Amino acid sequence: MYSGKLNYKDICFDFVYNRQELRLIPPSDKKTEIWNWKRKELAPGVFTMGDPLTIDSSYLEGTINETAQKVIFITRQGSAIGSQNSVLIIEVAAVILFSTEKSMISKIAFAGPEINAIYSVGKAFSLVYDEEESKKGIISIETADYEKTTTEKSAFIVDDKNVYVHFSIGRQVSMGVQDTPLKLTSIMIFEFESTDDYDFLFRLYSIAKMFISYLCYRKNVVIDAVELSELMEDGKYHICAKMQILDSNQQCEEKTIKEGRYISQHYIAGLEGKILSDIASDTIYMRHLPDTYEAGRHIDAARFVMITAAFEWEFRRIFPEGVKKKERTLNVEEDAKQVLQGLIDNSTGEIKGIYKYLQKSIGSSPLSGKITFVGRNLTEIIDVFGKYLYGLNGEELNYSQMGERLSQQRNNYAHGNLDKDFVGLSLLDLIYLEMVLYAMQLKYYGLENIKIRRVLNELFHKNLLIKE
Repeated sequence: MYSGKLNYKDICFDFVYNRQELRLIPPSDKKTEIWNWKRKELAPGVFTMGDPLTIDSSYLEGTINETAQKVIFITRQGSAIGSQNSVLIIEVAAVILFSTEKSMISKIAFAGPEINAIYSVGKAFSLVYDEEESKKGIISIETADYEKTTTEKSAFIVDDKNVYVHFSIGRQVSMGVQDTPLKLTSIMIFEFESTDDYDFLFRLYSIAKMFISYLCYRKNVVIDAVELSELMEDGKYHICAKMQILDSNQQCEEKTIKEGRYISQHYIAGLEGKILSDIASDTIYMRHLPDTYEAGRHIDAARFVMITAAFEWEFRRIFPEGVKKKERTLNVEEDAKQVLQGLIDNSTGEIKGIYKYLQKSIGSSPLSGKITFVGRNLTEIIDVFGKYLYGLNGEELNYSQMGERLSQQRNNYAHGNLDKDFVGLSLLDLIYLEMVLYAMQLKYYGLENIKIRRVLNELFHKNLLIKE
């Protein structure tokens, strides 16, 4: 719990903060003004409750009474402000607590159980084994130097600002009775020009979490430590603040981490910036990621449509020219467009609109055609998984039939045809389509075929023998 003072709308409030809820207590001479924010005057002396109050600032800056520390409350801008009499109650998304007077940030370090797995702490140490010494109970551990446990920086853009990402491993030595003598922690680091733009800093956290979610194919990843650093005159970084995220109360999915259901950093080394850039610009489709691993094992109508929508989105992004067609087909389509153009020119009203709609639809490929096209283009990467998956179910991999089934069932859901029988094998098709999506994306980012096969094998826990 923190208490202190902060300014909001030119009023100096006392505040009390206790986990997500920030209470602003106005001075006695400002209580009437606060009441006026919440009510609307209908006539002289006649009031009614006005429109709900909403927080119009993305963050509030205050000072803690007990320690005189600077504190930043990241709010959910646009959310409703609650009240009890003249006390305002504001929902908080994150808290930045400074340990120094300076507040210009140039580095953020993220840590969490998934990051520990994605960039294994095993890179940071080795056992110096001596059989005779071990018999005496002597075990030596030697840590590697920082240079060997730090990856190359990769650049990306966030809101027109250059950001650089790399992974490293932190060391913490303790002589405390209850502490681990040596603690190694993997961290993902963002570096950028010094800033006190707290919206930008919180946005970087959101991008970091989405990146880790993408590498794990689930949204409930845990980032349990966020440290902010300033750049000193000697070129070194000094930790000056910590960010506490208030929506990250998920429990770690230890089982999925132990099973290796994630994309290891060494597979995407040098490509991190490309992926992060697309996340920052919202050009990579991630809305279909399941909330948890368990949720990803259950398919309902909404999830079915979202996964097929993800495929459609990524197809347009990765294959902007669409499905390649024979020249004869292109010529026929062009002739049809010209015929319709003549009808459009000589029509009016609703019929003209119908002709325009038909003209626009010429040349567009259905979902089934796109899946067939992708299957042919990525056959070297994905067929090994498709043949195995369909073989387990006594079926054969056929991209054309797969596309037809998915298209039919997607349309049934999208158009509310719930009375139609479920297209049985489309569920198997959808499970395979999830893997195809990752193959498309990773190929787009430049990953080699063998690495993509290994990524899919590990991320989806298929346990196949992947050969060169």
